[in-house]
Amino acid sequence: MKNPFYAILPRLKPIDETLVIIRSLLIHTIGRILQSSRKDCVVVLLTLLPLIATAAQEDSYAFCLPSGLGEVPALEALPEGDESVQISADQVTAKSKTVSSFQGNVSIHRRDSVMEASRADYDKTSDTLELHENIRYRTPTMYLTADHASINIGEDSGRLENPRFQMLDLHAFGEAEVMLEEKNRARLENTLYSTCPPGQRDWQLKAGKLELDRDNNIGIARKVSIAFKGVPFIYLPYISFPLEGRKTGFLVPEIGHSSSSGTDIRLPYYWNIAPHRDATTTPRYISKRGSMLETEFRYLNPNSAGILNVDALSDDKLYGDDRLSAIFHHDARLGRAWQTSLDYRYVSDTDYFNDLGNSQGNTSLTHLERRLDLSYQGNNWRFQGLAQDHQTLSGDEPYRRLPQLRLTAASPERSGKVQYAFSGEWVNFAHEDPLPSRPEGSRLDLYPSLSLPLQGTAWFLTPRLASRYTQYQLIDVVGDDSPSRSQEIASLDAGLFFERELEISGRSLQQTLEPRLYYLHVPYEDQSTLPVFDSSALDFSFSQLFRENRFSGTDRMGDAEQLTLALSSRLNRLDNGRELARASLGQIFYFRDREVILPTQTIETNDSSSLVGELALQPRENLTLSATAQWNPHQDITEQLGARLSYRPEPRRALSLNYRYRRDQALRQTDLVAMWPLSQHWHFLGRWNYDLEIEQSLDTLTGLEYQSCCWGLRLTGRAQLNTSTQEIDRSIYLSLELKGLANIGQRLDSELERGILGYD
Repeated sequence: MKNPFYAILPRLKPIDETLVIIRSLLIHTIGRILQSSRKDCVVVLLTLLPLIATAAQEDSYAFCLPSGLGEVPALEALPEGDESVQISADQVTAKSKTVSSFQGNVSIHRRDSVMEASRADYDKTSDTLELHENIRYRTPTMYLTADHASINIGEDSGRLENPRFQMLDLHAFGEAEVMLEEKNRARLENTLYSTCPPGQRDWQLKAGKLELDRDNNIGIARKVSIAFKGVPFIYLPYISFPLEGRKTGFLVPEIGHSSSSGTDIRLPYYWNIAPHRDATTTPRYISKRGSMLETEFRYLNPNSAGILNVDALSDDKLYGDDRLSAIFHHDARLGRAWQTSLDYRYVSDTDYFNDLGNSQGNTSLTHLERRLDLSYQGNNWRFQGLAQDHQTLSGDEPYRRLPQLRLTAASPERSGKVQYAFSGEWVNFAHEDPLPSRPEGSRLDLYPSLSLPLQGTAWFLTPRLASRYTQYQLIDVVGDDSPSRSQEIASLDAGLFFERELEISGRSLQQTLEPRLYYLHVPYEDQSTLPVFDSSALDFSFSQLFRENRFSGTDRMGDAEQLTLALSSRLNRLDNGRELARASLGQIFYFRDREVILPTQTIETNDSSSLVGELALQPRENLTLSATAQWNPHQDITEQLGARLSYRPEPRRALSLNYRYRRDQALRQTDLVAMWPLSQHWHFLGRWNYDLEIEQSLDTLTGLEYQSCCWGLRLTGRAQLNTSTQEIDRSIYLSLELKGLANIGQRLDSELERGILGYD
């Protein structure tokens, strides 16, 4: 296909035509080859090292020296819509009837690009253009220099000698000995590519021969190698790749080592099935366990998307059996208002995540959920259907919901107007092992309510009335197989806002005082004959002071005759509204015993709850302190305590200290995380999660990171407590980052993001 610039050639005079041809062919050969080197040369890496990073941020190359190509000339774009070609030269002469010569500061400017050369000759007989000395080409994203260019206009071909280019938006540099262009086919010899500037090239990719066939969207590279510090470590004699889009091929291998499993090697193979479908197959070798196969299939359709993962390890030498994991997630939109979602997870054994999982978070899973959702969103109402099951890894087997149907509705929020709300559901509960104490059956729950929100500038008042009716139909039980419950609920939520201005250390501040009162009345009804399908006692917290029910789920509705008193205060800056401090304190006062209980509970007789408080301080934008506490005044003990101190002055500087205490669970843990520079190039990163009760480290991670101009090296050691065997699993990871290209070695990014605050 001809360059679109040729459409304007018939309108120009011969000399102008020559100049436009210069411009057009430079765009064709340089703009489409060398500018595409940002794409085409890098696309070579899609097969070699397809974990190509997106364009790096400018500060990623903060250690780089100025480019060896010299100062990039400024680019002044023509006004928008101006399609003219501006040409200038110190001298234009006709050497003969067929040869025109342009000498001295030859410049051709169109739109947002400029081509310059010291001298240019055009031979009309051979239809050949020769460019000499100081060839420079500049666009908003690229800067190119070359020693010589010869272009045959009639054959739509050309030759460039020693082209050198810089991709400004990618901080990438490249060069070649020879570049040949024949219509839509380009050939480059001895091509080099790197994000390291010339003269500071710590790593580089080299291709002996590179062919780019744009008609067939295919590129072929021969004798491809990647070298680091002058030492080649990857070599491929032949590869093919797409000039645009994705390409089937091998991805970067991953290598790691742990004390429990030994050396762990992955070699992913990517299959580009279609623009909206792909698959990755990863053979994995674990020296102490055996060979494993990991597969991933993804699809993205106009109204649906999903992912399927299946991993299998045949005859685990340590476990003594086959291991299998399967995960499937699917989301779909059915029309304008209908949506559906499917989640399915399965593992062959309860130790799978401890032995073979890639994330520490998976090791704490107790159940794997399988569910199918179908929902319809209307105006101010929503319908949802659910089928749910679980695979139990530890603990008790939960009930299955086969199915659950829910309907919720609420009027638009309007102050001073009566508001309605409704929540209703029907659920059928089934169990893997039904017992008289664990019956199966269905439950119908209807929960309508009315409220009247009133508010002013410095106050609010919301009375609310609700009614709840619950009916069961049980299977194979002794006694009543259709128990029911009916209760009325009344509440009153009220609060005031006081504020004053004050000045501290020369800063104008605003302090608020916010008392809040919440009264709740729920009459007692005996619920001891009702089953417990999904209810449990909620953790007590500051937000629990204002809830209608102290139980989760539907099977228990707590009786209440109580009054909550709470007080909050904030300190804000007047100039920008930033909150500097916030403190809250609250307590519930009971006017009768709480007789509705779960089977494992006893009746609560205290006349007041524990005292709960929250505190948050932010004296500086990068320094925060938060704490929560729960104190029992009847026994004079602290029941819960949590505190966190976080300091993050810059994106890669972070310190955080966390403390968690729960008396009822005998839990006392500290978590110290840090990422901090040791020098201009060296960073320290680490995490230490310690259990004070058992006096043992749960997770210790220590790493050193080195950042250079265009590469980085990270060495990380880790010691984790295996929750299954209670043994320490030690591992070591080494990752080499070639900026703008790939990361080589096993990655810890997801773990670092969770474990080290401020990592990016």
